[in-house]
Amino acid sequence: MKWPGTAPRIEPAFPGDAFLSRGSRPAVFLDKDGTLVAGCAGTIADPACLRFTANAFEGLRLLRDAGFALVVVTHQAGIAEHRFARQAFARVEAALVARLGAEGLSLEGLHLCPHRAEARPGGACLCRTPAPGLLRQAAIAHRLHLPSSWMIGDTLDDIEAGHRAACRSVLLDVGSETAWRQSPLRRPDHRCTDLLAAAEFIVSAAPQAESTSDWSRIPSPPSRLAGTRSAAAFGSARP
Repeated sequence: MKWPGTAPRIEPAFPGDAFLSRGSRPAVFLDKDGTLVAGCAGTIADPACLRFTANAFEGLRLLRDAGFALVVVTHQAGIAEHRFARQAFARVEAALVARLGAEGLSLEGLHLCPHRAEARPGGACLCRTPAPGLLRQAAIAHRLHLPSSWMIGDTLDDIEAGHRAACRSVLLDVGSETAWRQSPLRRPDHRCTDLLAAAEFIVSAAPQAESTSDWSRIPSPPSRLAGTRSAAAFGSARP
């Protein structure tokens, strides 16, 4: 497929970005369903359906050892649509964290958008991809440096969200994307088919820093912070 060659657009400045620019650690943001966790015939809110994608653990270890914080970002419209409760998703989150822990891995955070895909009466939410809100929220919560960070997802909405947050983006081309709407923001920096291949590319493209403080030497472009909710707080949030 031919992609346009124009550089991605960065969101305009917004109050709070001065704090964002002080983050010193790079991160890899991971879409959950289809990227980190494989599809399931049952409900995605059932811990029994939790299956990781091919080479996921190997890819995560490589990223961790390279100094990247690991952050999961996910939208779960089933909460707003009353197909499952927030508490049910919390059980899936706990199972995911436990399984990663058994493999010697840990997440810096898991950030959740519980809203419907269609626009709400007040307009579309700012956290569901392709909006960059979840990535911006995570950057503030965990002091992450977005221009040194990456987004990995299985749709072009994930790619756009990463670019709008000033990150680079990798598309897992596994059949999840069907529309293929093109724009400069939706052009992936790399395409591959599993998390290990994505991790190998990201590590090969990373600066050979002597310490984690070297990541913050990359200038921070202006960006716009979008208000979002995290999984840690979703028990009191309303879609």
